[in-house]
Amino acid sequence: MKKIGDIMNDLGFREDAPRSLKEAFIKNLIKAAYGIEVETPSEAIQRKVKDLREPEQLEFDMNLPTKVG
Repeated sequence: MKKIGDIMNDLGFREDAPRSLKEAFIKNLIKAAYGIEVETPSEAIQRKVKDLREPEQLEFDMNLPTKVG
């Protein structure tokens, strides 16, 4: 079984090609072979950064009974 790097070299991909191009190629291979969508490492990083930037609305229940004594 060949490594993905060897397959990409056989197909003429340059080693200095952008990482996103390589990820898109592998993502497309997986979708074509198995019919599933996968998240690339670059997409995961972008999603995490986006999640960190979005503010979260906090809610407090002020109607809770208070303990006296």
